[in-house]
Amino acid sequence: MDIFIFIFSLFLIILGMGILRSWNSPENKKLDYSIIIACRNEEKNLPKLFNALKNLDYPNSKFEIIIVDDASEDNSAVLIKAFYNEQKNASYFKIKDKSKEYLGKKAALKLAVEKAKFEILLFTDADCFPQNNWINSYNNYFTDKTGLVVGSYNEINAGSFRRFCNQVSSAIYASTIGLGFPFSAAGGNMAVRKKAFEEVDGYEKIKHNIAGDDKQILNLIKNTAWEIRYNPEVLVSTEADLTNSHNREQRKYGKFKISSPLFQLLSILIFLFYIYLPINIFFMGNWQNLVAYFLGTLIFWSANIFKHKFTFVPVDIFFIVIYPYYLIFYSILGLKGNWQWKN
Repeated sequence: MDIFIFIFSLFLIILGMGILRSWNSPENKKLDYSIIIACRNEEKNLPKLFNALKNLDYPNSKFEIIIVDDASEDNSAVLIKAFYNEQKNASYFKIKDKSKEYLGKKAALKLAVEKAKFEILLFTDADCFPQNNWINSYNNYFTDKTGLVVGSYNEINAGSFRRFCNQVSSAIYASTIGLGFPFSAAGGNMAVRKKAFEEVDGYEKIKHNIAGDDKQILNLIKNTAWEIRYNPEVLVSTEADLTNSHNREQRKYGKFKISSPLFQLLSILIFLFYIYLPINIFFMGNWQNLVAYFLGTLIFWSANIFKHKFTFVPVDIFFIVIYPYYLIFYSILGLKGNWQWKN
């Protein structure tokens, strides 16, 4: 058996073991939460968000909702004000002009954090709609040493391949956190202790990066003494945005420059491996290596299905083959930086 394929197959198995790590907290306290939401031109998504927030199964005295309108140009402000007037534990703030200092949505998030009165900051996006047990699930993963808890997401009405890609993202969050070297986070489903956020100076060090604030906050906190955990219980839902998918994928995967040096090196090695793999199998005829590789992949994917209670879909076997090259393609395109951050 080829030594490189053996090592990579073993690497996949280890990642699978990382996914299975349990992060449940024995403390299970009923914590207080400040839900943080930045909104810009989201009038079509806000009704679903507000309906989900109204149905959260948690004592109203134990959480607040802070919404910041980030210079919206549509009807968002009217909808937010109506929700604010109905919801006693909601606060509403408006930024009149887009910040030139804190790029992306960081100015809005920064303002919301400054207004938060509770210690745990629970982030979601305006185009998301959490399940009613969303807040309560995070109680199972916080200890006094926890600075950040990462969750994941799923897209409603997504095609088969896009569903698979989202499930890979969940696997990467779970496996890397499980093995002790967190890679990324989903900004629509994560909770940060305010003390940890303030210890890394919030968005101050990353304010000039237009996207990736979730990943960058994780990278800052992982260099502190605070612990990072993973919550697989509740995947926050969002409607699949089928417009301009080419731009979206460049933005999603083109974050090589804001990754840590370790992950930059690992990304290069993985890229080289997937160039080497078809050469070894198809041109050198080492078919036994294909068996070893698929065994490692099967263990990794089975762990992901078990952890997140996903349903196995036969077409995923084909997606497992093509996904690495899809990832490499958009990662390279994303390096050019010619994608746009929404509007």
